[in-house]
Amino acid sequence: MQKQWITGVALGVWAATPSWAVTITFDDLAAGTVLSNQRAAQGVSFSANSFTGPGSSSSGQARATYTDMTIVSSTGTDVGFLGVPPLVSGNVLRSFAGWLSSEVGDPSFLISFSTRVSSMSLDFTGVFGFADVTLWAYDGATLLGTVSGTSGGQFTLGFAAASITSVAVRPGTFDDWVAVDNLVFAPVPETSTYAMMALGLAALGIAARRRKA
Repeated sequence: MQKQWITGVALGVWAATPSWAVTITFDDLAAGTVLSNQRAAQGVSFSANSFTGPGSSSSGQARATYTDMTIVSSTGTDVGFLGVPPLVSGNVLRSFAGWLSSEVGDPSFLISFSTRVSSMSLDFTGVFGFADVTLWAYDGATLLGTVSGTSGGQFTLGFAAASITSVAVRPGTFDDWVAVDNLVFAPVPETSTYAMMALGLAALGIAARRRKA
């Protein structure tokens, strides 16, 4: 299983996912649900068609004017091959029937975070055109960077930077069904949280010195 990360210049190196990271799945959403703001309480929302105009994938197609955002069962008849063992389970984003019959052009959708995050990742399965599965990470209107798949089948793509406010996702080309699942993101701690962490570390240091003495 491939895991590919790109790290923003501000961080320099990628560290392990913090303990306060949030994991988003779609298992509690009924098959047939159109994904949008059902996860707003957890700090994230989804919207279709993050790009317009000419496309940039190997398909040569323009950006889709309709990106199907239907939740389907990964074990139902409306899915493609997911891989062995699959990275995803339960319900996933992508409708095979909707993908083939409703799309005109290359799909895209936008993940918007209600507060800044320092890292995010997504699982993709059933991938044929791996180079066309791409993340674009933004801080406001500033593009921080992009990352794409490097092999077919299934993989995790992620991005880390000091401040990420949204991520645009291209889940393959118009003719490649790809399941999307398991969004993991780490909100940037507020200043008060950093202060509490510093106090905790200081207290540990004092306790360690006392034990040594």
